[in-house]
This record gives sequence, C-alpha cells and structure tokens, in this order.
Amino acid sequence: MNIFSNLFLLSATISLTLQVIVLLLLVYGYSLKVKSQFLWHGRVMTAAVFLHLGVILSVMVPSLVLALIPVVILPHALSLASVVTLLHVPLGVTALSLGLWLVFSWRFRGGLTGCFTRKKFMLATLTVWSTALSLGIALYFILYWSTLIG
Repeated sequence: MNIFSNLFLLSATISLTLQVIVLLLLVYGYSLKVKSQFLWHGRVMTAAVFLHLGVILSVMVPSLVLALIPVVILPHALSLASVVTLLHVPLGVTALSLGLWLVFSWRFRGGLTGCFTRKKFMLATLTVWSTALSLGIALYFILYWSTLIG
C-alpha cells in the first residue's frame, strides 16, 4: 500500500519523522552541553521543545481526537493500542509541560542563572520524553505494521 493513500498513516509517519528530528536535536543539544556551550545548548533545546509542541498540536492532538479515541479507545478499551495510547498521552503531556517549563524559566531569567540547579529536572524530562517516544513508536507499529508490510 502506498503511504500517501492512507491519511492516518501519512500523518503518523510525518509525526514520527519529526519526533526523530526532535531526538536528534536533543542529542545535539546534549553534546553542546558537554562542550560547555550552554547558550547554544539552551537554544537547541528550545528549538526541540517548540518543534515537539508544533507536532503535538498539528498532528497528535487531531489524531487522538479524530481517530484514536473514537476508533480505537472507545470501542476497544482493553486492546494493546488503547493501553499504549493511554500510557503515551499522559507521559507525553508531562514531558511537554516539563520541557516548556524548563525553556520558559531559562529564557525569561536571562543568562545561565538557575540552569544548573534544574539539571535533575532536565534529566527527568528527557527520561519521561524518551519513554513517551518509545510508546509512540510502539503505537505506530501496532496501528500500521500490517499496512506497512502489506
């Protein structure tokens, strides 16, 4: 099947691709931190958070509301796709909330003031986001594996 013939598969694939780009930005941002380039680290992480926010608002929320809730969750509440979705969503919201808090608390303070004291929150955010990403990848394959190989 052609990926362009299934709107849900296409939007999910675009979303997944953009999330991999977010992951690459996070890795690059971390490498900047290791090199003590803290200002650029903050800028790259800010870009990653806002790209992630854009994907959530433009693809994930509409997909959840228009497809996953009515087609997967409500009629099949105990299915693997439903359970993964119901774990993925709150973890994703938590990661986004923490990411936005970190970005805004950094941007509106100016300089590096307070960044080092929030290091444990940065690690927690990365852990929660990585878990949400893993569940999102699992959900992608649960929903589309048969379409992708067929």
